[in-house]
Amino acid sequence: MQPVGHREWERPFPVRYLIVGEDEDGEELLLGRCAAVEGLFTDPAPPPREVLVLRGCAPGAAVGWLGPALITGRSASGREYWWDLLDAEVLAVVPHAAGPALVDVVVGAAVGAVEDFRFARDPGERFELTASGSGPEPLAVGAEVTGLLVEREGPERLPVQLVGCELTGPLRARLDSGYRGWPAYTELWALDDTGRVLCRVPTGLAVDRTWPSVLGGGLLDVLLSVSPDQLPGSAARTVWRQWQAGPPRQAGSWRGLGSAAKETWQTLALYLREPGPDRSGDEYHLDGREVEDVTGLHCAIGEAVNGPGGYYGREWNGLRDCLGGGFGVVPPFTLVWHDFAATEEELAADRDPATGLGYPEELARELERDGVTVVRA
Repeated sequence: MQPVGHREWERPFPVRYLIVGEDEDGEELLLGRCAAVEGLFTDPAPPPREVLVLRGCAPGAAVGWLGPALITGRSASGREYWWDLLDAEVLAVVPHAAGPALVDVVVGAAVGAVEDFRFARDPGERFELTASGSGPEPLAVGAEVTGLLVEREGPERLPVQLVGCELTGPLRARLDSGYRGWPAYTELWALDDTGRVLCRVPTGLAVDRTWPSVLGGGLLDVLLSVSPDQLPGSAARTVWRQWQAGPPRQAGSWRGLGSAAKETWQTLALYLREPGPDRSGDEYHLDGREVEDVTGLHCAIGEAVNGPGGYYGREWNGLRDCLGGGFGVVPPFTLVWHDFAATEEELAADRDPATGLGYPEELARELERDGVTVVRA
C-alpha cells in the first residue's frame, strides 16, 4: 500500500497517520487517515512494588540494592520459569523458621515480565535470585518464594485520540452498525513530511467513542483504548521529530540520546532504510567514541556501513541477519573501528562473565567469523 500524501488529502493540513488493518484474506486494508494523534507518547505507570520472600536459603545474601534482577524457578523435570524484577532490593535477611542453618531473603521489587504459564502443571522446587552485574552465581537459592505466584492484573489501557480522521467505508460501516472496532490486526502508520511511513505502531482499534472533529470539514475525532506496551513512549518523541523531515544527514545525531530513544532510532532506521543492492569489498569506518551503551554501538555500526540514519542490525541477531544480505553490504568488507579501546571502556559493564570478553570484542570476533576484516584502530 502506498501512503497517501497532502495533495490527495485536499485539506489545509497534511495527513500524518494512516489507520491500516487487514481484510478477510489477511491483506492490508486502509481504514482511515488522520491529521494528528494525542497520547501516542504516553508512558505507562510503573508496576506496583511487591515484597517477595525466598525461604530456606543458604546464608550469604546481604541487604542492599540490586537493580535489575531475575528469579528463576526450576522444576523437577528441568523446566525453567522466569520473573523479571525491576529495581530490586534485598530488604532483610532473617533466620528461617525450620532452623538457624538457613535464612529467608526478603526482596522488594516491581515484578515485570513473567514466564510461568505452565507452572501449575510442572511447579518449581528451586528458586534462584540473580542480579545484573553480580556474575553467574545466584545471590540466593530457596525452595519456595512467598508472594511470587499470585494473579497480577495487566497494565491499564491508555487513551489515544485520533484527531481529524477520515474513515473509509469498511470502518465507517462497522462503527455505524454498533461495533466498536476492527476484528483483525490493526496498526497506526505514522508518516514523515514526504509521506513515507515513519513507523508502524500496533495500537489495535478498540474504539471508545467518536465525535465531530475539532478540525471540522466532516472529519471525526476517535478515542481509542490502547495497551500501554504498544505505545512508543515519551523517549520516542524527540527521535520522531529528528526524523520527521526524513533520515538525518549529519553523522552522530543519535549520540547523547538515552537507551530507549536509541532503540526508537534503530526502529526508524529499519523502517526507512534504503540501502540499495548488496555490495562487498569496500572499507567502512566506525567512530567508536562516545558509544555509551550496546544500542549506541549498533547505531554506530549502521551509520558506518550505510551512512547517517543507516541500519545494520539493532542487536546481535539483527547484525547477523544483515550480514546475510538485503541490507546494502555483505562480506567480505573491511571495518576500521576507530577508538576501539574507548568503546571497550565505555561498555565495560557488558563483559561476558563466561568468556571475560567485552561486548565490542565479542562483536568484532563475530564479524571476523562472518568474513569481515576488523581493524581495531
